[in-house]
Amino acid sequence: MRRAVLIGSLAVAAAALAKPAPSYAPRWGDWVGDYAGKLTWTSCAAPGEGSATLAFDAIDGQVAFDLAPAGGALEAMTVTEDSGGWSGQEGDVAVHLARPKPDTIDLAVDLDSGCQVRGSLKRVSTGLAACDRLAGWARIEQRCTKLTKPALENPARLVRQRASWTAATGDARAKITAQCDARAQKVELELVDAGCAPNPDPAIGMRGAECQAMRAGAAKLARCRSLPVDVELALEHEAAGLVTATQSANDGALRELENECRALRARIVAASQQSGCIP
Repeated sequence: MRRAVLIGSLAVAAAALAKPAPSYAPRWGDWVGDYAGKLTWTSCAAPGEGSATLAFDAIDGQVAFDLAPAGGALEAMTVTEDSGGWSGQEGDVAVHLARPKPDTIDLAVDLDSGCQVRGSLKRVSTGLAACDRLAGWARIEQRCTKLTKPALENPARLVRQRASWTAATGDARAKITAQCDARAQKVELELVDAGCAPNPDPAIGMRGAECQAMRAGAAKLARCRSLPVDVELALEHEAAGLVTATQSANDGALRELENECRALRARIVAASQQSGCIP
C-alpha cells in the first residue's frame, strides 16, 4: 500500500513536469507503428518493391525506420527528429519522414547515385487517435529493456481491444477515447522515467538543477524498504512539491527553491544511510 502511495506521488510530480505545450505536437507514440503504401522508384539501377509495409520503432531511446522490406538493398536506418519530421543518413543513403496528417508519413529516400524513392504510407488506425497513440506507446514499452517493473500494457490485450475501439460510437467512443488517453499518458510517463522516451517538456532539466538531482535521489526511496513508512512518504511528498514549484518559479524564487532542494537532498541521503540503504 505504501508503495502505491509513493509511486502515486512520484507520478504527480513527473506528470506536472511532463505537461505538454498547449498546441499538441506529435510524440513518439503518435509515430511508432507499421506503415503501408505504394513506392515509386526514379533513376534507380535496381528498383525495389512497388509497395511495402515499413516499421517505425523506438528501442531504448533510439528511433529507427526499417527500409529493408522496400528492397533495393535498403536497410533499417536510425533517424533523428528535425523540424516537423525525422531524418537519417547512412553511407550514401539519406531518408526523410514527414507527417502531413495523422497516421500518414511521406517518405523520401535519396541515394548519392541519383536514385530516389518516394511514397505516402498509411498507418493502420482504429479511428481513435488516443487509442492509436496507446498502441504506439505500448509497442515502445515492449522494446524498452531499461524497465525495472512489469510492462503496464499487454500486447495480446491490445489486439483483443482494437476491434471494440474501431466499432465504438457515441458515448462509448468518448469513454474509450478517455481511457486510451489516460493509459497512453501512464505508459509515456513510465518510458520517460526509464529513459526510453524523451520528456515532452522542452524545459525539463533546464530549470532547478539542484531540484532535479534531489528528485533523482527521492525516486530511490521506493527501493529502500528498511526506511520507516512515515519518513519515506514525508520526504517524497516534500520532494514532489519542490520539483513542481521550480517549473513556474521566477528567478528569485527559483534560487530559494534550489537551496531548499539542496537541503532536502542532504536529508534524503542521511535518512537512506541511517536505514542501511544506498542513497
